[in-house]
Amino acid sequence: MRVAIAIAAVLTVLLALAVWGPGALDAEHFDPPPPDPALDRLYETQTPPLRLERDDLHGAEDLEPGPDGRLYASLADGRIMAHAPGGDWRMVAETGGRPLGLAFAPDGTLFVADARLGLLRRTEGGWDTWLEASPDGPLVFPDDLTVLEDGRIVLTDASLRHGYGDHMTSFFEGEHTGRILLVTGSGAYEELADGLGFINGVDHDPETGLVYINETWAGRIWQLDPDTGEMEVLIEGLPGYPDNLEFDTQTGLIWSALPSLRATDLEALHSRPFAKRLAWRWIQIAGLPDLPPRPALAIAVDTDGQPVHGLRAPEDAGNPEGITTALVWNGELWTAGLDRDGISVFADPGDTE
Repeated sequence: MRVAIAIAAVLTVLLALAVWGPGALDAEHFDPPPPDPALDRLYETQTPPLRLERDDLHGAEDLEPGPDGRLYASLADGRIMAHAPGGDWRMVAETGGRPLGLAFAPDGTLFVADARLGLLRRTEGGWDTWLEASPDGPLVFPDDLTVLEDGRIVLTDASLRHGYGDHMTSFFEGEHTGRILLVTGSGAYEELADGLGFINGVDHDPETGLVYINETWAGRIWQLDPDTGEMEVLIEGLPGYPDNLEFDTQTGLIWSALPSLRATDLEALHSRPFAKRLAWRWIQIAGLPDLPPRPALAIAVDTDGQPVHGLRAPEDAGNPEGITTALVWNGELWTAGLDRDGISVFADPGDTE
């Protein structure tokens, strides 16, 4: 009997260490809305890309049209590239960090959400840091931004618990520490919203001033009034995890890139934090399980939250890594990704000619 009690005690201690000991997952309870099967119709036809632009450009996390008519891209090596219609890609700047979101102010000034450095403003001589990233500044995971018509900046800080490169831990935890900031100048900001599950891509409608923001782990898009801070769900139940978001002023559509299909088996653990902690220990030993496919995947919705277009490329089309940005530029749909080589160009789903 004493032996059995001793064995049970040892097993209990080992279980406790596995679940709550050093390196344990700080798991949270989370009930994300499941994928909406009504959206499946958007992806019944798979669309191959028209071409691949510059496969030597790695990690173009964001693509952003500039006021000079060029398309800008933020690369993994810190460079910012620009592409003129009919021309080649040329380096125009380098942050020295990891630029993610790009946005231009009404006066043409380039602002960058750099995951390692913070919120940057481009100057003639280099860069001004408006908000620093941790450990010296308030930002933990500066992700994306949009500059409103009056010069205010809406900035997403995806997580206060995990920085760049640690997003998978954030996903498994199901943590909700992401926040939305309104920046009015260098060092001047206020918090518009917090407690969000990896708040990510952001853009705005210049006519209404309304802001649209992706909450990645929840598979939803929010609409935000930056003047009041009021938020409402625009659409949820997306088939993948939304990343960057672009508002198309020509059509009034909101394009959201989906880097991966939803991992519904893993999401089932979110409602059971204890089981999630045990699964995390197993992952630390055996590695990640098979994750969902990551084809080029995107959705376009209107400002009423109605789905209009979907893009899904064949899984063997060029690159196994998913896309983190999608936008219509010069009559074509341009896509790229955080871990992807090159820029994949598709036909515009809205072009019926």
